[in-house]
Amino acid sequence: MIDKDKIKKILILRYRFIGDTVLTIPFIKNLKNNLPQAKIDILVSPNSGELIEGNPNINKIIYLDTSKFHKYEHRSKEQKLTYNSFLSCAKALRKENYDLVFVLKRSFSSALLAFLSGAKYKIGFNTELRGFLLSHRIKYDRNSHELENFLRCLSPLNIKHQKYIPEIFTTKEEEVKSHDFLSSLDRFKPKVLIHATSAHPYKSWAKHYFAKLIDFLYKEINAQFIFTGADIDRDVYDEIINLCTNKEKITFLNLCGLLTLRECYALYKELNLAVCVDSGNAHLAASTNIPTYVLYGPTRPECWLPVGKSVYPLRIKQLLPCQPCDVKVECSHITCMKLLTPEFVFSKLKDPIAF
Repeated sequence: MIDKDKIKKILILRYRFIGDTVLTIPFIKNLKNNLPQAKIDILVSPNSGELIEGNPNINKIIYLDTSKFHKYEHRSKEQKLTYNSFLSCAKALRKENYDLVFVLKRSFSSALLAFLSGAKYKIGFNTELRGFLLSHRIKYDRNSHELENFLRCLSPLNIKHQKYIPEIFTTKEEEVKSHDFLSSLDRFKPKVLIHATSAHPYKSWAKHYFAKLIDFLYKEINAQFIFTGADIDRDVYDEIINLCTNKEKITFLNLCGLLTLRECYALYKELNLAVCVDSGNAHLAASTNIPTYVLYGPTRPECWLPVGKSVYPLRIKQLLPCQPCDVKVECSHITCMKLLTPEFVFSKLKDPIAF
């Protein structure tokens, strides 16, 4: 067992995806509550990492930007602590003299980065043949929720954790900007977030399904619809709008490319409902505590359901033989998402919604 009173400086490694970064926030709060004397730094990716900015439990944010895979990632030229190579980052971390590094990412390279930091204690998951690089190896349970796996990494410090809802600390300027975008909408009509895009195409729901759901919600509750995402997502929502039967009557607000992730969070807090595919933005919506419905096909809500007060997974009752595949295999049919019909989804939305 590690003597937590002797730990003065900590680094957390959890870079890349938005949802993973959001789920790191409750881990950070538990850590700080139990080690108030320690300075906690975190290494993140430039895009998703902005969600940690302003967090009072974090001493310093370090950005590592080496990926060219994720379509929502971009390079940051403004952050002073951005490293663009593994080696330069490793050298910089070694100078920080960390006592403890948490490796919440499961790659071999992240464990190697922790090892090269020179920290005495390196806690991480015993996966990818990297156990020899860690001082404390934690079993990764593929059937547990990702947050539970993160919190299990606190066990060598004998920390009793709590399940906090992630909180993003937006600025007044971000809140005003997001609010101004909503000023064009009718404040007496429900405002519904539709998030149809994901980093992986297998998680997508058919555009004509979304269009039909929008028609249902407009007819039932006279809803207005908001779209957010990267600029490259704008065309997706334009196609959905064009497929709507009542497109001339419905109010749409397409904000793709106009908001940062932090501004999206601020905007979501003013909405009434969110319907999302399994995505980082689903985690953002859920953390604001608005009712959030997440469509699941190839992935598992048991492992990836966003954390919030009102989060509802939508999945077909009888799983297919190939489900869940966790998007690890090639698929030409995506039947699991096709069987989630608009009628089924709408029937699940109706009862909990009261406007």
